[in-house]
Amino acid sequence: MELYIYIEAEELEDVAEPMVEAIVPWIGNKNEKTKLVNQIAEGFVGVNMTVTSKNGLKKPLIFLYDLAKEHKCDFVVGILDTETGAMEDVCYFGHEEGRPDMFEIGSYLGL
Repeated sequence: MELYIYIEAEELEDVAEPMVEAIVPWIGNKNEKTKLVNQIAEGFVGVNMTVTSKNGLKKPLIFLYDLAKEHKCDFVVGILDTETGAMEDVCYFGHEEGRPDMFEIGSYLGL
């Protein structure tokens, strides 16, 4: 399943650069399942990733939640249709929305 986890902030420009600087080394150059998305003008900054189970959500959710607390923003998790480009927001987590629940999010996603 293809997912996106993008920053949800009113002033995206203010948090995008430090978030991207933190995400790039976390992804590394050997991770083929997770890709950086840095399209500030379109409002998309975060990651696209392929996940096959709830357990595949654990590390990204922990890492991104820590970033959300540090930069006082939230993230939106959604399903990405790579063929059509359609996006469906599923849930939110972060500074205002609180800690993500891997099992709850996995259930929303049908994992």
